[in-house]
Formats: sequence, C-alpha cells, structure tokens
Amino acid sequence: MYNLNSKLSDFYNEVVRLKEADRNKLREYKKLNIDRLNSGIDSINEKENKSYPHPSVVEQGSIAMHTANRHDDNDYDIDIAIIFPKDKLPSSALNSRKLIEKALREKTGNFSKQPEARTNAVTIWYSEGYHVDFAIYRQSTDFFGNTIYEHAGADWQNRNPQDITIWFNNFVANNSPQKTNGATVENGQFRRIVRLLKKFTKSRENWSLPGGLIISILASECYIPDYHRDDVSLVKTIESIYNRLKYNNQVFNPTDKSSELTKKSTYKNEVNRLKDKLKQAVKKLEILSSSDCDEEKAYSAWKWVFNSDFWKKETKAFSFLDESISLSSSQINLNASLHISKNGFRLNSNVPNGSMKIPKKMWLKFTATTSIPTPFNVKWIVENEGDEAEAIPDLGHETLDENVYSSSFSHWERTAYKGKHKLICQIIKNNQIMTSEKFEVIIKK
Repeated sequence: MYNLNSKLSDFYNEVVRLKEADRNKLREYKKLNIDRLNSGIDSINEKENKSYPHPSVVEQGSIAMHTANRHDDNDYDIDIAIIFPKDKLPSSALNSRKLIEKALREKTGNFSKQPEARTNAVTIWYSEGYHVDFAIYRQSTDFFGNTIYEHAGADWQNRNPQDITIWFNNFVANNSPQKTNGATVENGQFRRIVRLLKKFTKSRENWSLPGGLIISILASECYIPDYHRDDVSLVKTIESIYNRLKYNNQVFNPTDKSSELTKKSTYKNEVNRLKDKLKQAVKKLEILSSSDCDEEKAYSAWKWVFNSDFWKKETKAFSFLDESISLSSSQINLNASLHISKNGFRLNSNVPNGSMKIPKKMWLKFTATTSIPTPFNVKWIVENEGDEAEAIPDLGHETLDENVYSSSFSHWERTAYKGKHKLICQIIKNNQIMTSEKFEVIIKK
C-alpha cells in the first residue's frame, strides 16, 4: 500500500488530536457547570425547603476516553455523570431529569438555549459551540453490600457510569501493538484509529452519522492492527467495518450485551448511512494498493476521506479573471437572529453567515433591507442539504411575499435538519429578479 504513514501521523497530531490546552478548557467548562448545578440545587432547597444533596461526579465520554478531536468551531461534547443517593432523587427517571433541568435553569449562563431535559441527559448548549450533557444516576446498596448504579433514561436502567471508559481503556491497552512486542508505531494505536474514524464521520456538515460511542464499538469489533503503520491499520479497519455492516447493522453495548444501542430507527438509519459512506471510502482508498499509485493519487484519496485541505497538494494558482470586469454588488442587506420560538425570546441578534453552528428546534428570523424602490415582491427560497433532509424528504421550499411596501422585511424559519442549508432572498419587480442575497446556516444535532 502506498506509504503516507508519516503524513497521516502529522495530520493526526496537527489537525485531529485535541490539544492539552483545549482539553483543560473543556474541564474548566465542566467545573463551571458543576458549580452552577450545585448553586441551583442550593437555590431550590432554600426556596422550596428541600434537602437535595450535591452529587458526586464522574467524567464520561470522549474526554475521559481521550478520543476527543479538535473542532475549529468548538463543537465539543462534555459528558458528566452526576450520582445521587437513591433516596434523595424523585422516584421517576423523568422527574429526576426535570429536577436537574430546573436546578441548571436557576443559574443562567452564556447558553444558546435553555438547559433541556432530554431522554438520556440534561443538555446545556453554549453559544460558543460547546455543549454539556449531565447524565443522572442514582446509587444504592443491595442485600449483599454491592453498589448498584441506575441511569435516568426513559426509565431507570442498571448501568455503571465508568463501565464504558474502563472497557475502552482496557481494549486500547490489550489490543494495540506494543513496542515491547516488536511494534514500531507508538503505543495506543487503537485510540488513534478511533480518532481518525471519528474525523472521517464528522468531515462533512451534511452527514448525519453515528456518535462516538457507536464508532468506538464498531472499531473495536473490526480493528485490524498493524505493528509498523497506522495508515495500513486505518484502511483495513475501514474495510472491515464496512464488511461487517453489510450483513449486520445492530450495535450492542460492550459492557451489557443485552442493550442494543441501535434499537431506535434513528440510530439504525445513522448506521446504514455510515455503511454507505464507508463504501465510498473503500472505493476511494483502493488506489493506494494499485501498482500505478503515486503521491498525487494517494493525497487525493486521503483528501476525500477527511475532506481536509491538509491533504491538498500545493499547486501554483493562475488567475484568468479580466480585471476590467467588475461584479455588481447585491442590493440586499440580509441578517439573521436566533430565537427560542417564533416571535419568542431572542438569544443572538447577529448570527454570522455560514460559520455558527445552531441547535435544532430553534427559530431564525431573517431580516432584509434594500434600496430598491417599493413596491415589489419578495421570494424566500430554502435549500436543504444533508442526510436527514433527504430522508424525509424535504430538500427545500419557497415562500412569496407579494406587494411589499417597506424597505425592511423579514421571514421566519425553524431549524430542523443537521447540515448546511441556504436561504436565498430575491426581490422581484415587474416579473424580473432585481437582486438576490444568500445566507448559509449550519445546524447541528
């Protein structure tokens, strides 16, 4: 196979791997939100004459497993398990999540929307892009003195908050090639392969693929180590996962084989889409094993996989644009603001065009101004892209505002599908398009 292992290593260290400073920043966010939660609990206790305790805390997810990748847009997950004595929480899992939601809402922050009790956690979204998930557990002791942990999902379910982290770290240690056994790659190869796979699955805004846990489990089932090259291991593992998914799209919790993580159709659809993307990757990477592969072709293959200019071969750029030609500027000034609901509370008065990730189930108000004399018609065109919009299908729609007599006008849209979407505003006068302006929106899960 054409050898770009050194280049892949540079890509991993310079583009993929989360820097220690960023990891520390995420942990600062964790501490800030734990303090906020504890203050909220104290506030509820004082207002309602309750005695809810402060929880014990366990770090979970990609930060604990050291598989968090770098994100230029700060789209980081911070997973925190908060553990209470069983008799100190409401008996209902839903009411326990609602309690934590209420405690967090007692103390506001720089949120892009209010803390929300979801099925498996209470989530806080920050306007900078971060989000924090509080997974709620209750702890008790059985007749034999064993500690029992239960997670507040749709209902209470037995689950140790540290099981997945322990499983993953053991797998890395026990299955990665070791230098003591003749390996020339750095220790911990499996962790690097997981990070690179996660980079692939997040390489396009419009892809809606499984989260890091399912990727890690599939990687563990299909991992093919290589004692001397990470690029060989990655290619073979990609092929192995694809072959596995061709015959079975179910994924189970490795610490509880009775728990299917893909039980819901939403997650099965994500896994099926992963299979399709891996099929494309396998096809693109075939060139690496071809006898006529050269550096340019190898770079091109890896550039497709990661969709990153890191893999772009530098070429001299030539401009054929006639400098005497000037493009006319748009006569529309188009802005967007972010709201909790239509006509509701405004969270952000100036959403940047095409660069800010916005959660689902929010509302955007697009406001336009123009110097074109009234009256005129305004056409609003929405173009949706991505896996979720295609599955509905809802690839776009149009709205026509007739006989507009104001130089300032607006339009509302709800954020519904993950991906990058476009809104185009056209001003039409005498059946002709006088001018138009485009606004791009990135929606995340």
